[in-house]
Amino acid sequence: MAFIVSIAGSDSSGGAGNQADVACIEALGAHALSVITAITAQDEHGVQHITHSDETTVQAQLDAVFSSFKVGAVKSGMLPKTVSIQALANTLQDQSKRRPYVLDPVMCASSGELLVQDESIQTMVQELFPLATVVTPNISEAKHLTGRNINTLKEIIDAGKEILKLGCRAVLITRGHAEIEPGMDILLDSRSNGIPYYIHGRYIADRSPRGTGCTYASAIACGLASQLTLYDAIQNAKRFITLAIANAYRVESDYWLLNHQVAAREL
Repeated sequence: MAFIVSIAGSDSSGGAGNQADVACIEALGAHALSVITAITAQDEHGVQHITHSDETTVQAQLDAVFSSFKVGAVKSGMLPKTVSIQALANTLQDQSKRRPYVLDPVMCASSGELLVQDESIQTMVQELFPLATVVTPNISEAKHLTGRNINTLKEIIDAGKEILKLGCRAVLITRGHAEIEPGMDILLDSRSNGIPYYIHGRYIADRSPRGTGCTYASAIACGLASQLTLYDAIQNAKRFITLAIANAYRVESDYWLLNHQVAAREL
């Protein structure tokens, strides 16, 4: 049994954040461990309230999971405060606790609310990017990280190269722009001389469920914990997230939730 740590905010709707991570990890046959960085109240209208976890609370959770379990991989999402980021960095810098690490640089909720301040983003880049196996920004997050306009395939690739310079081993830019193949993501690995890899998947246009980035990153972490190469872990995760979207269920008129259980059965 693989043990995967999700370090993320709690989402009361269960659609994103730690709840999406746990649903993904458990559906893929691993055991999910949780470190909660914030408690959010969310509904179909967006984020209604946020309470941040303090440094002591985050560190205590990290100490508990790493002391009691043989962690196979780490996935982080919402890291709203610099103290949380520093606690995670201090933990992962300990060589005895180094594991494959998937960093989803969450900045905004799906509904558009800002979740992380610029100071925290800068600390995340400085402290955590050098520890990450792969960073998984969407187009909007890649724009924020690089300060670039991203409207073409070349601009996506150039942005990926800029993000590699921030210290991570690899970057997967997700939710490709309409100018390129819908549903295609771009992977750049520092060990491959900047050659882009194209991750293809079916594009499902009639729904936009919450928690897709959380789930995608968690599925990659599951693959890495199973000793897959980064490329194979991403390919498997792409198939999984595509199936989870295809089988998503509607809660309100335009409010969809991913179906992790059916996706796992159909893999």
